[in-house]
Amino acid sequence: MIKKTLTKPVVLIGVMGSGKSTVGKKLARKLNLQFYDSDKILEEREALSIVDIHDFMGERYFQQKEEEVIKEIIGYGVVVLSTGGSSFMNENIRNFIRENTISIWLDSDLDTIYERVSRRNTRPELMASDNKKELLEKMMKEREPVFKQADIKIESDLEAHHLVGTIIEKLEAYQK
Repeated sequence: MIKKTLTKPVVLIGVMGSGKSTVGKKLARKLNLQFYDSDKILEEREALSIVDIHDFMGERYFQQKEEEVIKEIIGYGVVVLSTGGSSFMNENIRNFIRENTISIWLDSDLDTIYERVSRRNTRPELMASDNKKELLEKMMKEREPVFKQADIKIESDLEAHHLVGTIIEKLEAYQK
């Protein structure tokens, strides 16, 4: 079983709506590991939503706290961690993830992402935009070269329970 051979945390990266939290929970359950969502932990610690942290505390404060949370969780050992959609864009976080974890990029097509993020109005980057789909497309194109630095890439257009098996197969192959 893959859990016995994992020696590093598994970190899920990707744009908002790529399924990091949903897939991460299912993956952790399947591997019998602890699951952490850096955005949820940050919200609990700050007693504010991610949107409010951005609005009231500023982007720099948010990034500093996000980095602290991610580094702390990675320090817990072999766990599954879902990161915020822009976390891997932060060079400090990206380098720390690349040095200390197995990173998995959940990639999806624009229509899938748009459909997923349209369900909730809790995405700071999209709150002020009149054309959310256009903004998402731009964001995806800008982030793709950075996300490509992940150890493993998974097309995440399938349902979460189908993705878990694919992720486990790719983790096994990656560790050989």
